[in-house]
Amino acid sequence: MYNYLNGEIVEIDGCNVVVDVNGIGYDVAVSNFTVAECQLGRKQKLYTYMQVKEDGISLFGFATTEEKNMFLRLISVSGVGCKVALAILSGMDSNSLAIAIFNGDTHLLTKIKGLGKKTAERLVLELKEKVVVDASEVNIPILNSLDVPLTKEMQNAIAILCSLGKSQSEAERLVDAAGKLGATTCEELVNMAFRIN
Repeated sequence: MYNYLNGEIVEIDGCNVVVDVNGIGYDVAVSNFTVAECQLGRKQKLYTYMQVKEDGISLFGFATTEEKNMFLRLISVSGVGCKVALAILSGMDSNSLAIAIFNGDTHLLTKIKGLGKKTAERLVLELKEKVVVDASEVNIPILNSLDVPLTKEMQNAIAILCSLGKSQSEAERLVDAAGKLGATTCEELVNMAFRIN
């Protein structure tokens, strides 16, 4: 219902802020990283998610669309509710979280307060192919043995193929071939790569 709120921060209480929008105060639950962006008396834009339950309505706010998108991915995982997702985002910023999930680093994930091993494994299992990461920050070197410049989309596609068991040279060959067949986005490159011999 609400995509975002844009108003003055009139109260900060732990990981809850009150945003005054045209005289109406919205109580919004936020992560540690978002609350750090909020200052009393300053106007702030928060991207929001509204949860409707039998016992009430809750608003969750995020300083960036990236954090909101990660929150939405987290709550899509079985057993991860809004409060747990917010706790996870309070323990690790959304980009670091995406990289940890992409790399299958359950050891790092379990360092987040309240996140057990089983939930961490479920996050990796269900989100590994859904998270969006910068290939330069993933633990897979992009050596580029091709004679064409690699776009960011191509780098990400190569990183994904390597994480799925392809060798570096094979991943580069497949991505190059997929690009020549018209694929441009990371998703198109990866999907087409699996259809090339």
